[in-house]
Amino acid sequence: MLSRHILWELVKATFISVTILTVLLLYGNLTRYEDVFFKAFEQNSTVILDLTLLLLPYAISMAIPFGYTIALALLVGRWASHREVVAVKSLGVSSVSLALPIYAYSCVLSMFGMFATLEWGPVNRAEFDKLREQVLWENLSHLFVEEGEVSFPIDQNTDDQMKKSFSSLLDKEAGEVNRVTLSVSEFSEEFWKNLRITFFDHQNRILMVINSGQTFVTKSIEKGFLTLDLHQVDLEPVHSHDNFFRGGSDLFLKVSHWNQPLVLKIGEGKKKNFKRLGFIELYNKSMDSKNMRQRILARSILHKNAAVGAAPFFITLLVLPTSIILGRKEGILNLFFGIVICVSFYVIGTIGANFFENHIWSYLAWWIPNLFFLFLSILFTMRSIP
Repeated sequence: MLSRHILWELVKATFISVTILTVLLLYGNLTRYEDVFFKAFEQNSTVILDLTLLLLPYAISMAIPFGYTIALALLVGRWASHREVVAVKSLGVSSVSLALPIYAYSCVLSMFGMFATLEWGPVNRAEFDKLREQVLWENLSHLFVEEGEVSFPIDQNTDDQMKKSFSSLLDKEAGEVNRVTLSVSEFSEEFWKNLRITFFDHQNRILMVINSGQTFVTKSIEKGFLTLDLHQVDLEPVHSHDNFFRGGSDLFLKVSHWNQPLVLKIGEGKKKNFKRLGFIELYNKSMDSKNMRQRILARSILHKNAAVGAAPFFITLLVLPTSIILGRKEGILNLFFGIVICVSFYVIGTIGANFFENHIWSYLAWWIPNLFFLFLSILFTMRSIP
């Protein structure tokens, strides 16, 4: 009965804290991709639910070890402050009997956590990325219909192919392109009619306007590229610091076909992101001897996810005895202690990963926090034994 009561209280506390942390992490990720969610809402509100559900496993995988830590610290601290631990021991119940169900629960939670961090979370995050790309591409046609115009931010540091296509249109004195807008009178999947392209700089000034009577469109979802083959082109550049709407340009060009297609990067494409691979695929990458760089990266991600997933067991070794002592003094200290443990795990792991980055066993760096907690628990136990 006592073990069942301990487990039930621990499950309830873990569920509440993990749920709260999951909501916070989910909200943080939703705000990170808020533009995609707004576009999804304009197209189909049910897509928002799909995107949210695909992010949920990732949020849960991160919330489990740290939500459990706070729950355990508060719960054990409350038992200690109410003298429940002392009362149970006075009835002849040993410390081992009290701790055994908690350690058993932490093992089960660690196994589920490792499944979440190694398989469930990454696989669903990969599906989220696919759906996000689909929303971006479908939103292109939707905006043409609803708004009449599509706007893309441009990062000139991302892709040589895109910069090459821009260099054929803009000279160096024109400045860097920060944003491009597209408007089309008639369009299909592969052919647009009366396309108007406007280039803006970082101060939202127009650098150039291109009108294309006929444009052949190629969509490369795998690479995230939109390629525009321009025909019947009217081109009007703007001199540096001039105003387009006040007659800032005295040059007007007309060509039948622009030889260099215009390439716009509007998505991430289908690049293999190792952080989105499931356990089996990531393990195979970590054993690949042909590409040493990918092998090290795969091992680092694999061991980091495993260490985070297994954290509840190692954290229990330290938090359980410490929370009993802190709880005797003041219950609020346990909440602070739980937060410190959570922050310490990431701080120690990050520092270790950066410090041993150039070592051959750098992929083991994220196990340092777990081993550190294990060492502290052994040291604490030895000092407690008379």
